[in-house]
Amino acid sequence: MNPERIVKITKKNEQGELEQVEVKMLYCAATETGYQKLSGKMVDVFVPTIDTDKDGKPFVKEPPKATDEDYIKLAVAAIVAAYECDDEEPPIKYKDILYTATRDEIVAMVSNVIQMRQEWVFVPSTVEKEIDETKGKGRGRKNA
Repeated sequence: MNPERIVKITKKNEQGELEQVEVKMLYCAATETGYQKLSGKMVDVFVPTIDTDKDGKPFVKEPPKATDEDYIKLAVAAIVAAYECDDEEPPIKYKDILYTATRDEIVAMVSNVIQMRQEWVFVPSTVEKEIDETKGKGRGRKNA
């Protein structure tokens, strides 16, 4: 599963005027590798520490340690991954995000990368159900 999104980011064109461009974002293994290269950190900064109480129920012991900067770098890595997969150059540069993107565009970019990461990391319940239903039935065999 490779969640993909499109966001609009403001950048300066060749004439020095501001314009909005559509930018693809893709969450995949390349996104996490790209984040690690950009930040020098492992992606586990986005994962909360989970523990169980005495009744065996899970709870969040510590929230994720990621900062706003980490989320922006993850979003940039998702943009780079989308274009690298297609062997294309992204229509924006990191400086466009830093200097010309609006606050709302950055919020949208970060919100999208968080949603894509959740979709990519967590297996949907329908898939889990299908896996449970196929347990013990033999690999690749149909039930007779």
